[in-house]
Amino acid sequence: GAGVGGGAAAWQQDEIAWKLAGELLEQTPKPFDLYAFEEMFPTMYSESKNTVVKQEVAKYNRLLGVILEQLPLFRKAVKGLVVLSEELESVGRGLYTNSVP
Repeated sequence: GAGVGGGAAAWQQDEIAWKLAGELLEQTPKPFDLYAFEEMFPTMYSESKNTVVKQEVAKYNRLLGVILEQLPLFRKAVKGLVVLSEELESVGRGLYTNSVP
């Protein structure tokens, strides 16, 4: 699994990271509706901040997409249902060490 060094310590690390991934999934908000943002913040020359707001929302939605894709995959990998790739192992290490993978 994502644990380093093998044995019981690695299993415990994987279980902690698995639990954290589940908690994060529960707390992760749904992506914003970009169409609703277009209505609230129309693209206008006189309101350039509207364009910036929509760009930031799009970036935030991409981040949420990565989170909502990677955490379930990591949880499946810990349980042996999918291959634990290097990327997923990095996710597990990041969860366990509270750092960005």
